[in-house]
Amino acid sequence: MPPLISYLPNILSCLRIMLALLLPFSPQDYWLMLIIGAAFSDFLDGWIARKWQVMSWQGAVLDAFADKFFMLIALITVATSGIFALAWLPAILARDLLVLLTVIYTALHAAWESFRQVKPRLSGKLTTACQFLLLATALLLPHFIYWILTLTILVSTFSALDYGSLFYQQVLHNKQPNH
Repeated sequence: MPPLISYLPNILSCLRIMLALLLPFSPQDYWLMLIIGAAFSDFLDGWIARKWQVMSWQGAVLDAFADKFFMLIALITVATSGIFALAWLPAILARDLLVLLTVIYTALHAAWESFRQVKPRLSGKLTTACQFLLLATALLLPHFIYWILTLTILVSTFSALDYGSLFYQQVLHNKQPNH
């Protein structure tokens, strides 16, 4: 295996963070290209990590952070442009907000080992796909925005419930007392 392959998934995750930082300062005509680039890097980093077996817990955390950071910045950028209301963001980001609260909880209660056992779920991948679809629809087909917005909110809410159940089982229920 070429040495660069082992670093490529993390490089792609870092690229997604850079795209997030670039997006709000780019002309709206470039937003779709940046969003597609982020979606492609999200798919590609996971595919490369699995194909070449260069997965690591740290890489998974970086990937998840890059996904959530990009999505937050992109959704705020698109919403503040007036395409849809900022008030929709908590519902769109329900799964992401639950994950953030769980990370804070595990950090405060030193429950990292239980948190590390939580694997990505299909519902989470569908939420991310819907969020990317929502962004693309907002830019390309804004008259369909409420259909895709509703779908995204439903999938995100289901995913939050799915992850909430998993976090309860893995993190809260298996919590070991600190001595």
